[in-house]
Amino acid sequence: MRGSLREVLAAVGSTLRWWLWGKLLGMLVIGVLTTLGLWRLGVPLALTLGLLAALLTFIPNIGPILAVIPAALLDSPAKALYVLGLYLPIQTVESYLITPLVQRLTISMPSALTITAQLVLGVLLGAMGVVLATPLTAAAVVLMKMLYVEDALGGADEKG
Repeated sequence: MRGSLREVLAAVGSTLRWWLWGKLLGMLVIGVLTTLGLWRLGVPLALTLGLLAALLTFIPNIGPILAVIPAALLDSPAKALYVLGLYLPIQTVESYLITPLVQRLTISMPSALTITAQLVLGVLLGAMGVVLATPLTAAAVVLMKMLYVEDALGGADEKG
């Protein structure tokens, strides 16, 4: 076996560390944009709601929806429409630009694989499966690459 267990675990740890840094970066961007937007709209507790939006961004797909509810209900119905108008583009940019770009740069995992893993683990394990799908898939990709592709297939090429 080419990679020792220590090397494999180090690679998995590095991948998960980069995933977490990427996730934190996305959360920071969401928190700052949401806080600034809510402050500009004159919504009370803008900083608290921005922090809540940042924290809930950790939960894929469902978190951003949960974050908008208190902000939309906090003030008048007219301002709720403005709040929704603020959250929609922020979450669209986060979902379709920031998260895929950060994941591609930090853990080199295709978006289609991430979505598939979230769907499968969401069905099998519920909400916890959705939350854990991306880091588990990233770790599985590293394990498959190091233990199967490099060792089994690479070893087959050497034997000829």
